Amino acid sequence: MRHRAGVRARLSWRLLVVPRLALAAGVIVWAVIRVLTTRRRPQPPRLAPTADDPVGAALAGARPVSRFAGEALDADDLRWIVSVAELEPAGEDGFNTAVGLDDTVSSYADVATDGLEDALADQPGIDAVEHADRESVLVRSALSLPDVHAAAVRALLAINRQPRPVPRRRSLHPDVMRAVADGMAAVMGEHGFTVRSGTSFHRVLAGERLTQVVGLRDGAGHHNDDGTISDARVMLTVEVVTTDEREHILSMSYEPTPVTGIEDLLVRKALPLCRATASRAAIVERWVSGLPWHVPDRPRREAADIAARWGFRGHARDLLGHRNRRRP
Repeated sequence: MRHRAGVRARLSWRLLVVPRLALAAGVIVWAVIRVLTTRRRPQPPRLAPTADDPVGAALAGARPVSRFAGEALDADDLRWIVSVAELEPAGEDGFNTAVGLDDTVSSYADVATDGLEDALADQPGIDAVEHADRESVLVRSALSLPDVHAAAVRALLAINRQPRPVPRRRSLHPDVMRAVADGMAAVMGEHGFTVRSGTSFHRVLAGERLTQVVGLRDGAGHHNDDGTISDARVMLTVEVVTTDEREHILSMSYEPTPVTGIEDLLVRKALPLCRATASRAAIVERWVSGLPWHVPDRPRREAADIAARWGFRGHARDLLGHRNRRRP
C-alpha cells in the first residue's frame, strides 16, 4: 500500500506541476514572439529649433508673481522647474513629449486648477495636451524639444498672471448629447431598439423577459472661445436587465469615442454583443464559455446564482465547480 501511495503521490505531483510548467513556457514563448513581431510606432520628425535659445526668448521681460506672500521669484528658475523629455508615441493620442514640473512650480501656479493644460494647448505648434498628474504633462507636437520647453514656460507664465479656473475640456450640454443620440436613432431602430429614453435606446425581449439598453453617457469636449466644440467624445454602454425585477445582468462600457465614430462602434462591438446576449441561455453560455480562466460581465458566484435561478443548474454547477477546483 505504501508503494502504491507513493506512486499515486508522484503521479499527483506530476499532474499538478507539468501542466503549469507547460503553460508558463507557452506564455514566455508568446511574449517573446509578441515583442519580436510588434512594430514600434515611428517617431514623427521634429522641426528644427526656431532660435538658439527659445526658452530665453520666452523668459525675456517676464516678471512672475508668487502665490505666497513675501516670496520673490526669479523667472530664470523656470529653466529647471520646467523640463522636457522625448517620449515614444503610444496609443491613438500619440503623445511624444513629457513635460516635467518640479514641486517649486506651486509658487507660480496651482497647475491642477489654474488651467495649465488649456494654456499650453493654446501655444502655437502644440497639437494635443493631457495633464496626466500634478508633476507631468503629456504633449503631442512636431516642435523641437527646446521649443516645447519654451511653450510650457510661456503657458505657466500666462496662468501665473491670469489663472483659468474653468477648464475648456468639460461636459457636453444635454442638448449636444441628445443630438448625438439622434444620429444613432435610425441604426438602433433597424435593430429593434424602438423605445427611447433621453440618450438611451431599449429593446424588449418579451419571450426572455429581458431588456437590452444601449446608451450614451459621460460626454466631454474641448469648448473653444468661439463657441464651437472640438474633440467631443462620449461613452457608449450596453446593459441587459430583467424586464420584471429590473435586475442588472450584464453591463459593458466602451472607451470614450469621438462622436463621429459612434456608429462604427455600434456596428463593430455594441450590436454584436446585443445579438450574442439576446436570450437567457446565450448569456449563461457566455459565462460558462469563459471557464476556467475568466467569467465575463460579473463575479463567478453571482453568475452561478443567476444561472441557478434561471433553471440552468448544470451551468451553475460548472461555474461553482471550476471556482472550487482552482482553490489551493
